[in-house]
Amino acid sequence: MRWMLALWIVAFIFPARAVAAEPELSSVLVPSADAAQKDEKEKKSKDEKEAEQTAAEKEAERKRKEKLARVVVLKWQGTSTDWTDQSVQRNIKSRIARPDAQFFPEVDLYQEGRKVRDRTVVPAMQPAIVPSQNIDRVMAAVDEVSSVPYNAWSPSDWGLKAAELREMVELLWFVDRVELREPLFLLYAQIGRAAENQNEVIPPFYEQIGFQAVNYYYYLAAMLAMQDPSLMSKLTDQDLNANIGQYLQMMQQGAFPTLKVDFEQDGIDFDKEAFDGMYETYFNGILSPPDDDGQIDVLLGRTDIYLKRTDSGHGLSERLEVSKLEDKRYFVRDVARKKMGLDFIEQLFLHPNECTPALEGDILNYLSIYAKIHEKAEIYIAVPKEGNPNKVYLWRYDRPSATLQRVGGGDDDFPVRFAVQLSGGLEYLALPTPSYTAPTEGEVASQAATGEFSIDPLAGFELGEVPGVIPLTFEVRGHYNRLMLGWGAEAGFNIASDEEDRYFVENYILPGMEDGVVYDNDPEDENYDYPQEGESFETAGSSEDDADGDGEADSADWTIALHKESVNRTLYLTGGVVLGRDAGIGLGPRIAMRVGWSNVPYALVTTAHFGWNFAIPLKKPIGPRVRPFVDVDGRAGAQWFFVPSRSWQSIHDATDSPVPIAPVLAITAGIGTTL
Repeated sequence: MRWMLALWIVAFIFPARAVAAEPELSSVLVPSADAAQKDEKEKKSKDEKEAEQTAAEKEAERKRKEKLARVVVLKWQGTSTDWTDQSVQRNIKSRIARPDAQFFPEVDLYQEGRKVRDRTVVPAMQPAIVPSQNIDRVMAAVDEVSSVPYNAWSPSDWGLKAAELREMVELLWFVDRVELREPLFLLYAQIGRAAENQNEVIPPFYEQIGFQAVNYYYYLAAMLAMQDPSLMSKLTDQDLNANIGQYLQMMQQGAFPTLKVDFEQDGIDFDKEAFDGMYETYFNGILSPPDDDGQIDVLLGRTDIYLKRTDSGHGLSERLEVSKLEDKRYFVRDVARKKMGLDFIEQLFLHPNECTPALEGDILNYLSIYAKIHEKAEIYIAVPKEGNPNKVYLWRYDRPSATLQRVGGGDDDFPVRFAVQLSGGLEYLALPTPSYTAPTEGEVASQAATGEFSIDPLAGFELGEVPGVIPLTFEVRGHYNRLMLGWGAEAGFNIASDEEDRYFVENYILPGMEDGVVYDNDPEDENYDYPQEGESFETAGSSEDDADGDGEADSADWTIALHKESVNRTLYLTGGVVLGRDAGIGLGPRIAMRVGWSNVPYALVTTAHFGWNFAIPLKKPIGPRVRPFVDVDGRAGAQWFFVPSRSWQSIHDATDSPVPIAPVLAITAGIGTTL
């Protein structure tokens, strides 16, 4: 008995150990499974982070573009000049001083869908987007009616309730997002139920669609469910679900006629790639891209069409309500262009010189709605008259008054802005110092005795310390959009600590001279006595050199004639780009290059600049173009010396450089104004 018990214990323990050891063995033999899962998680985490970063960058770019000026260009009939014309864009950017402005076609202005049907709402008060609180009101009304049994009210009471609910449809007057679909679907369902319970088959609750007489609001609810069948699950009333489901089944079987919504424009073949690059197409809040021919089939009834721009902002909106099939196709962009292109231009040019044109009909409503859905942007309307890109009429939409205001003239407004400024600062120049070691009298005498003067006059000049210079600059610039071109003159005042060194020293640069060295033998000529005033080199001379007839040889006087100035002059040209919102009028940060010509030293000066013009705030503007500013500028570059220059020779001898150059550093500040 004991033996059997011991055997039983051994059999129990060893398999248990084997089982317990199995996970450890598997972890040793197949560690790659866990590692693969870990790598997969890390890869997924990395991909998610990259996706989040990309989404954040796109959102930041979208928000940035929301603040940019939006220019809607109306195309003149019979011409090809439109919103994509580069000349039109350049001219307008300069006119409004918004180099980063965005341009859009006139069809984007068409906002028939977003316009509320209440004619008492003035343009400035157009809400444009269905507010969230309207959803709560609709859902409260739906919940109230859905809980009422059909026999709790009389048919007349149900008729009154149907009319009341029908008016609430205008609380959801345009479906541009998915959140509006469910409340509208449920509202349609309850209107149809109330209309059915009133026991009268009368419009507007019953309509003829094709060859079918339908409960119109059941039909509209089924239209929404046709796009998204999941809406049917929101109906808890079985009878209601069955009634709408019957219409949905008929639609799926093709029992009702359809209409083609066509996005072709001006009779030009539809370019799907270009269209999809500009817009996302939404039908009743659901993304519904057109086919290759630019068409989408829709059922008769109400269809809310919305073009959302892929870059930023919103395009046209249309609430298409069709109960009878009069035309087989509806060209939505052609309708928009006729209204906001041809009709709009006609009103603008009825009195083209008026500052505030009078607008009639729905055009002002559409403008107000467009401004409301782009609340952070300035809105401009531009018309290239007769298709001429250099004859653009321009208006700005004024939000407080809900009117258009004329911006300048059509062809009488010069697109280039100017700026003048005066600035000073501190400059760092690497130049040869004016120190000079003159040749000895013995050296001069030995050369004069032979009748030849071959002493190297440049041997005594050296490249010394960098002198301090105060630059005083006057500059005139022209600004066209971001492009900046200008010219200027700069005087550099040498402020070396030693008065004797407070000069720029240079050879005289005369026509036909190779080395730029001028010799003078008149010790009384004060203009040529550098570097030691009045010093001349006496030589023994010979009897043949007795020019004055006194019987003694005359002394040989030799001096190097040099051009020395305490103030140098640089004439220059500059070009670059200006950044920021006000770049078109010359305000904001800029990056530029400058090329100048210096007289002492004789050199080409090239510098790279980073500057910034800060507008001076004024309580009252001086004029439409005048904007005083404070300017700061930093520059770095080099002087490229010409061969006759003493600086070229000094640096060449000191460094053996084939292209002697010297660095330039400076920082300046000044004041100026745009013109």
